[in-house]
Amino acid sequence: MAERTSSESSSRTMTGDRDNNNSRGTNSAAGKQGERPESHSLELHEEQVAEQYRQERAPKDILPNSEQVRPATEEPPLETGNATLGQKANTLPPKEICSVYEPMYGPWTVHSFLIFGSFWGVLTRLGFQWIGGFASTEVFPLFWAQIVGCFVMGFCVRKKNEIERVFPPFFVMLGTGYCGSVTTWSSMSEQIFADYANLGKPAGTSRFDGFLSGTAIFLVTLAAVQGAFQVGYHLAIVSPIVPVRPRRARRSQTFFNILTILVGPVFWVGGLMILIFGPASWRQPFSFAMVVGPFGAVVRYHLSRFLNPKNSHFPFGTFACNTLSTTIVGVMYLLARHPRSALGCSALRGVVDGFCGSLSTISTMVVELRGLSTRDSYIYILVSYAAAQAVLVLTLGSYVWSGNRAPTCF
Repeated sequence: MAERTSSESSSRTMTGDRDNNNSRGTNSAAGKQGERPESHSLELHEEQVAEQYRQERAPKDILPNSEQVRPATEEPPLETGNATLGQKANTLPPKEICSVYEPMYGPWTVHSFLIFGSFWGVLTRLGFQWIGGFASTEVFPLFWAQIVGCFVMGFCVRKKNEIERVFPPFFVMLGTGYCGSVTTWSSMSEQIFADYANLGKPAGTSRFDGFLSGTAIFLVTLAAVQGAFQVGYHLAIVSPIVPVRPRRARRSQTFFNILTILVGPVFWVGGLMILIFGPASWRQPFSFAMVVGPFGAVVRYHLSRFLNPKNSHFPFGTFACNTLSTTIVGVMYLLARHPRSALGCSALRGVVDGFCGSLSTISTMVVELRGLSTRDSYIYILVSYAAAQAVLVLTLGSYVWSGNRAPTCF
């Protein structure tokens, strides 16, 4: 009996020792796990980022007939919205996107970037027009600017997530500011109308020849910009991935954000100084255009943000910008037939090339056409084309066909 009692007590003692050892082991293991939750979460985040990179690098085709919401390149400045262009766009708020630089002053930075991107976009377009006209190429000079703008747009759309990982507003600067200002719908529409009306051609030129010439400008441009966008998109697929870097320190963040606010206004003021104090011979070719051009990009940005979400089957924002810009171009060409001074003529040319050239866009249309269904895309492009020619007939055509075919001052 005593032996049994002693054995039971010894067994309870051993069991208690094992329980104490297990509890101490559990507490020590929990302590070890609690010591490095931060490193574990960092490793998990890096694995998720690497997996997302691998998925983005996989070759994917653009989905022209997707039933999802149309991709909006004129989206809110710090949101990526929906995309149907073969990649999953960032849907996180800007402060949660793991970017190198965190946007602190969103609206100020976006408007500064729009000014900066449009400033260089206008100069790029005017440069290609000058090169094309000087070289007497077989295609119209505006053709090269349209191709370059859509090529860069295709590259940026495919690299959108990577661009936003550096700094989210960069995509707005490149897509809306730069590419939207390099390409233009209003100037192309005026060229088409001029060919239809045989403006600037010898007397007796066949109407049919003018019709074929104008139609060729439209069809060649439409095909070329689609191809340029696709080439830029494919080049982005095979290009190296932007490496992930840790977010900068708070002091660097503040300095960078202040710099982004200043870059646009500083360049615009520089352009204004060139316009005022530079040679008079620069005013008509580019001085006026680079000063008034950014205003067109800002107006297009806000109109598109307000009107494009109204209907997912027809981007009314871009349509309104292109139609309004074409109307203003028609009025400017009317005024340019009877200028009051050389300075006034330069200002009219600046409005056409700068403000209207930045207000209208083709690069955004290409993205929208690829996001719409086949039926909606045909309706969109044909209605835009018909509206542009209609407003030119009402503004410029009614005056020219009344018998006054005086040349413009530029």
